[in-house]
Amino acid sequence: MNLRKKLIIQYVRQFFGFLLVLLLCLIGSLIVLGYRLMNEELETDLSRLVASDLRMQLEWEQDKISVNDRVKKSVDSHNGWLQIIDPKGKLLYAYRTPATIPQAYEPGKWITQTQNDQASAYYVKHWVVEQELSEQKVIVLYGTPAPENALMAQLLAAKPTAGSPVPAELANSFSREKGWYAIYDRQGKLVAEYNAADAAKQLDLIPILQNGKESRNVPVITTSRYDKTSGFTYIVGVANPWYRPGAAAESVDNMIAYSFLQVGAVLIVSVLLAGSWYALRVGKPLLHMVNWLGNLAQGRYAEPIGKNGRRIGTTRKGKRKKSFAVFQDIFDALAKLSHTLQTNEERQKDIEKTREEWISGLSHDLKTPLSSIFGYATMLESEQYEWGKGEVNQFGRTIREKADYMNGLIEDLNLTYRLKNHALPLMKEPVSVVEAIRRMTADLVNEPSASGHEIEFEAQEEKIVALLDPKWFSRIVINILTNAIRHTPKGTLVRVEVSLAAPDSFAVRIADNGPGMDEKTKASLFERYYRGGHTKEDTSGTGLGMAIAKQLVLAHDGNIEVKSEPGKGTEVVMTFPCQTQTASHGSLPTKT
Repeated sequence: MNLRKKLIIQYVRQFFGFLLVLLLCLIGSLIVLGYRLMNEELETDLSRLVASDLRMQLEWEQDKISVNDRVKKSVDSHNGWLQIIDPKGKLLYAYRTPATIPQAYEPGKWITQTQNDQASAYYVKHWVVEQELSEQKVIVLYGTPAPENALMAQLLAAKPTAGSPVPAELANSFSREKGWYAIYDRQGKLVAEYNAADAAKQLDLIPILQNGKESRNVPVITTSRYDKTSGFTYIVGVANPWYRPGAAAESVDNMIAYSFLQVGAVLIVSVLLAGSWYALRVGKPLLHMVNWLGNLAQGRYAEPIGKNGRRIGTTRKGKRKKSFAVFQDIFDALAKLSHTLQTNEERQKDIEKTREEWISGLSHDLKTPLSSIFGYATMLESEQYEWGKGEVNQFGRTIREKADYMNGLIEDLNLTYRLKNHALPLMKEPVSVVEAIRRMTADLVNEPSASGHEIEFEAQEEKIVALLDPKWFSRIVINILTNAIRHTPKGTLVRVEVSLAAPDSFAVRIADNGPGMDEKTKASLFERYYRGGHTKEDTSGTGLGMAIAKQLVLAHDGNIEVKSEPGKGTEVVMTFPCQTQTASHGSLPTKT
């Protein structure tokens, strides 16, 4: 799987993981918030619960049913009572039920109990609750005292008039319940009041509606009656003993606002935590890569390590952590780049060292013939001696040989740079390869430098014709052969073979059974300025011969390979494209 797909999968997985965590936090916060609101409503007023919340407060044990202690505490605080009956009116559970409340209900009787008529002594709230597993349904009745109804009944019975004294029994009842009353005529004007000195002179319906029985968390609970006969309106109010100024507002809007505030805080915290986690998970690998690149820029090629001595982002077993594993391809590329840069730096240092040695050697090689030329020129210039014609000819020949040697060094240096810049034009023409290489080998056998070496030539084909530049092709073969002779001891066998490598190419193989080369020497063999070989017996030369040979082979669209091991000799194989070839009937060995 490539890096692009890995990153896409990683980021998509993290994105949906983040959404899942966010959703779980949202659901969890809503559950906690709902639980808190339910408990607050339960503590404030049991009648504010809905059936689903009340179901959580019931305790079912086989055929028995009861309520938990929190419900009992709420009933006690409101001086109320509670009953649980089945759909047929059978009492299943009772708590603090007054003697005036039935213990069993006939069909329809319990409905009368919950109608909350104006003469009832209790305000009754009912719920229909269904058990989740058995689907059994029960009816829960919760009653709280409604003294305003009893006071209203007494007030309607007494019907006090303006200016007349309040009956003692009526006054005692209102004083005991800390109640008050106000009476208004048909025009809505106040005609009588008791314990209501601040009663409005004109009837106002809004306070009456706001403080009615449905509003449980108000300081005063009021009830009103209209007498059609007299046209009077009677209003009775009593102090609400369960009024809690600090209780949650009954407004649905306020509850929603409070809920959104809680949920918003949870979401903000969740986003901050998830963002921090994501930044650490993604940022650490990126920071590690940046530090690694910084090290490379400063010439430090090792991967950064942590305080524990391990590579950053790895386990004790050396494996990448999950957050780092997705970038494994990048880490592998950085490791490869580090190795390449380190190798190139070491190689560059070796090249610089080799070049310095080459310049030193080349200076010596130039200085030696220059010294001879300078010496002979001084001798010819001297007037102290009269040189004979033969001596002058000998001096001139020596000076010419030294000048030719120097000219060859300069030409080699110029040639290698021309080849490097592809500025050497090749004059290609059809060349009989076998015959040309046979002549080159025979010429080299007659050189004094080849004495003591056994040189063999063998051609697997009678005729191979290729488009070559004769001058530079000859330079290739002679450079390789000369190198094989120069850097091997006397008695070494040097073998030259020519054969077809493919229908459209031929191969020239030059092999010896000399000491061979190590890997470092073999890797540097075709580099400019490099001097070396199988032995340390001869370090003469420009250090450009093998580099020139390789560049000339490539200029002919060929290829060159070297195989060598210490103690097993060296083999150089060159392949070139050929034009035509005709198979021979046998090999043509030539031994010298």
